[in-house]
Amino acid sequence: MKSTSSIRGENGNTAAHNSMNAFDKPSAIFAAVILGFAGTGVAMGMPLLVGSMAKSLGFSEQQLGWLASSDMGGLFVGSILAALLVTSVNRRLLAAGGLLLVILANYVSTQNPDLLPLMLSRLSAGIGAGICYSTCTASLAGSHHAARTFSILLFVLVLMNAFIFYIFPIIEGEWGVNGLFMFYLLEAVPILLILPWLPRYCAEKSIEENVEQNVEESVEARDEVAVKEGTGGLSIRSHVPKALPRLCLVAVFSFYLLVGAYWAFIERAGAAVGISTEFIAGTLTWGQVFSISATFITVWLARRFGQLKPLLFALLIMVMTMLVLAGKVDQITFVYSVFSFSFFWIFIDVFQLGSLSNIDHSGRYAALVPAFQGIGQAMAPTLAGTLLSYQLGYDSVMLMCAVASTIALLIYLHVYRALLRVAPEIANKD
Repeated sequence: MKSTSSIRGENGNTAAHNSMNAFDKPSAIFAAVILGFAGTGVAMGMPLLVGSMAKSLGFSEQQLGWLASSDMGGLFVGSILAALLVTSVNRRLLAAGGLLLVILANYVSTQNPDLLPLMLSRLSAGIGAGICYSTCTASLAGSHHAARTFSILLFVLVLMNAFIFYIFPIIEGEWGVNGLFMFYLLEAVPILLILPWLPRYCAEKSIEENVEQNVEESVEARDEVAVKEGTGGLSIRSHVPKALPRLCLVAVFSFYLLVGAYWAFIERAGAAVGISTEFIAGTLTWGQVFSISATFITVWLARRFGQLKPLLFALLIMVMTMLVLAGKVDQITFVYSVFSFSFFWIFIDVFQLGSLSNIDHSGRYAALVPAFQGIGQAMAPTLAGTLLSYQLGYDSVMLMCAVASTIALLIYLHVYRALLRVAPEIANKD
């Protein structure tokens, strides 16, 4: 395999160390994290957005599911587009295109409240968000410290989302659902100003090109997956089945069936048993604040136990949480589920992204994570809405969530056991 000294940096130089360090610069991490705001804002604010559309526009539960699925379907499409382009296109231009689409689509959403036009504008807003989020995760995957950088991302997003849950009831009370659409529009505008800090091209693109294009390299070298140590050196090389990162993406999809269904309808489930809007909004806000602690614990756990073992534990807790809520929804179980979901969602997101980055540090699979998150979140509200349309109740939705989380748990258990056999250094890497 060619020396890493031949890797071309983003400006065409031959200093591999410098090109890789571009993704570890505080300004680059800051730009990627802030870009994540535009990519995750609608997904995280979905419970209150769905509730606001129900109040302001009078849509049925099934129609609300279609609208939520439009946003999440757009997230999938945008993420796929970004994943296809992120290793070859200037990332600053890619992110700028996503932000401009978010701005335009949210403005159009304020202009026509009819179902079909609104679904189309929400689809477009989701595409822009998907481009932004996929570019964000691809850039962070280029860092030498996956658990730390993804924990920073989730920490900042949790703070932002806690603010969303605090401010949304105020905005909705004053301006209705159009006020929420304008919030997303105005949120995206200043992010355009920090894009010059984003690294323009994939630092490890030429590593993949060398492996794929140079026939003189051995079959063993082509099958190796390079994983970075904490120092950033490409020092661990292991034979890893190509199916494992793909299975991880399937697990991401399955877990986000849970996220999409729970997050879209937990506000409705609480309201259905008479829990007040103020109590629901307050619980969601404090649940986000509480989950901040998870971003610190994930770094410590990753260093002590690696990425996959804490991930398995968090998924098991998530299954139990959904089963509790399926049994009964009241103020106690509502609060428990929101706090447990918010806390372990952070765990699972960090460790899913970190595990994929360890298996394939080029960022190719990490860039696809938002796409699989998006399709899971797109399908979930429609599936949940269909269950509700048959009068099966919110307990059926929570049972669906428990099944989805169980499938993800079983997949990651298989991945972990496979890595223990063929690459234990990756299975236990932080």
